[in-house]
Amino acid sequence: MSAPPRDLNTPHLFSAPATREAWEARAKEIRERILFSCGLWPLPKKTPLKPKVTSTVELADMTIENVALETFPGFWLCGSLYKPKGTGPFPAIANMHGHWDQGRLQREADVPKAPPAPGARGAGKADLVNLAASLARQGFVVFAYDMLGYNDTDQFVHRKLGASLDQWLWGVSELGVQTWNSIRVLDYLQSLSFVDKKKLGATGASGGGSQTFLLAAIDDRVQVSVPVNMVSSTMQGGCNCENAPGLRVGTDNVEVASVFAPKPQLFVSCTGDWTSKVPLEEGPAAKKVYELYGKPENLQWVQFNYGHNYNVESREAMYAFFKKHLRGEAGERERPLELDPKQLRVKRPAGKSDTELLAGLKRERAEAVLALRQKNDKKSRELLRKGLAIALAVDVPTIKGVGRVHTQVSVSTGSTGLVLPPLTQDSGALWKDFYSCYNRTVLGDRVQAVIDSLVQNRTKNDAGPTVLIGDGEAGLWVLLARALAPDLCPGPTIVDMQGFAADDDDAYLERAYAPGLRGIGGLYTAALLANAKPLLLHNTQRKFRAENISCRLEPEKLSYEETMAWLKSIGYYKG
Repeated sequence: MSAPPRDLNTPHLFSAPATREAWEARAKEIRERILFSCGLWPLPKKTPLKPKVTSTVELADMTIENVALETFPGFWLCGSLYKPKGTGPFPAIANMHGHWDQGRLQREADVPKAPPAPGARGAGKADLVNLAASLARQGFVVFAYDMLGYNDTDQFVHRKLGASLDQWLWGVSELGVQTWNSIRVLDYLQSLSFVDKKKLGATGASGGGSQTFLLAAIDDRVQVSVPVNMVSSTMQGGCNCENAPGLRVGTDNVEVASVFAPKPQLFVSCTGDWTSKVPLEEGPAAKKVYELYGKPENLQWVQFNYGHNYNVESREAMYAFFKKHLRGEAGERERPLELDPKQLRVKRPAGKSDTELLAGLKRERAEAVLALRQKNDKKSRELLRKGLAIALAVDVPTIKGVGRVHTQVSVSTGSTGLVLPPLTQDSGALWKDFYSCYNRTVLGDRVQAVIDSLVQNRTKNDAGPTVLIGDGEAGLWVLLARALAPDLCPGPTIVDMQGFAADDDDAYLERAYAPGLRGIGGLYTAALLANAKPLLLHNTQRKFRAENISCRLEPEKLSYEETMAWLKSIGYYKG
């Protein structure tokens, strides 16, 4: 009996493998899944940031520059750069924020210090302006920047980008854009002459905590990470900006955060939210990964008796951790700060509209993948194949040894060969609670069933060149399986396309949805990868372009006799 579907609140806590070698293979898979889910597979071309300082605030012990960065063409990320007095070089911190009303400009007075649990819990508060200023006072350059839709980064409305299946089909998400922004923030910090380029850290709370551990997992430049009130085995993030296409299939936030091992990391948690079990569960689980490197001391955790927060106790724990690992010094207590957050607003340059930016994100994905298909070398094919496997969330085993028996494997939804039930998709159910962030789709299930059948066929028959036939609706599943598992089916493949419109998003949403599938090229990528051996696509109804492949295309549905005649013409059938 299969496990019930996961959602963002389903408990899920990984177990570290027994060896460092096994973990590093797993960590590589997770990094690749994050990049693909963020629409960063392959990574986009980095364009000039064109930093624009729109105003400056001079304080006695720091300078604050309000800056706009063009992180991709026509889109401006806004934030404030806090600089200590002096020439440096200083370590630097990328500072993300969560869902506070004022974002990075949030200034709340702290409540009296709460006693340890089980004493009375204090209210959760956040002063994100003093956070950045206090780091600057302690010798760090800090860039505190907006989430999408907050303050001056307002070309998208928060929670509106990546808020539908048709955008996830392309791998476009709010989380992906914010992750790309964070990568570009590191580029910006490293471009500054007064920054020590080898001493970069990242911190944020709540949604900013999600941004922190995702960036730390995929960008080696982060040397110290402090995610706050977000590393949990239960609630994984309740916003578009924390969920992305296929991101957590088979994994969870604790495992993602563990990818940062063995570098120094501090989990800050509290008793009043979903991180309440960090000292007993999530922390020890992640510690086992650090132990594989012989560096258990590099993962620490603290917990305070408050509600969801980035309050002064949490902030001072973070200051001390960064000071120890990036400056070799003891942390300092936070001091009062007189600063009106209105002074930190950025006059954003004019940019493109949200409609233009969304079209640009899809176009960039299409052009990047088309370039890989046109190059069509070994490295490009492996990038495409890996992306396709991540989109479908399938497992492709390695089978060695080739026998001499020619076999035929037929897949259909009817009564012959491997019979699989027709695919039904409910777009509402696929979107509810970010279903395809956490679960393999029905399309992935069907493709996995075909691959499993090929494995059984080779194991049972020690089969050599297998003829693979997909009839009716199963044709698409067979094409995708053939693309992903070429070694399992080294013979010809015959696919009934059923008139599938491979350039039409609606066709995928109705019959072949998987997160990011269009973003990796959809059935055109599948056909390219399947074409290493003879490939016949029939019943195309002229809705499929040949595009850089030499397979045989037939607009009409061929009879069994006609497909056998094709096999005979290429020397695979002598009946």
